[in-house]
Amino acid sequence: MKKIIVLAALAAFGFSACGKKQPETIPQPKAGPSGQAAAVSTGAAAGGNPLEAPGNYLQTTVGRVGEAKAAKALFEKTAVQQLDSLDLNKTGGN
Repeated sequence: MKKIIVLAALAAFGFSACGKKQPETIPQPKAGPSGQAAAVSTGAAAGGNPLEAPGNYLQTTVGRVGEAKAAKALFEKTAVQQLDSLDLNKTGGN
């Protein structure tokens, strides 16, 4: 009989311990200085007439032809160097 009472008391204690838990307090991030921008876009403003988009694209890319040619030359040079490094007949200086 004592075992039944002890088991009932343990069961009651166990069920009361499994009750609804209090929500944890989640720390909220503090706001930074208001004068500091989080992110700034460096691209052109997306607005205006959509029919002007091709003209705007040409205006922003015409001055970069030299940069594109230099990038192409660097890419081709790097590709040749990588292929040469795979050739076992060209061991190089290292």
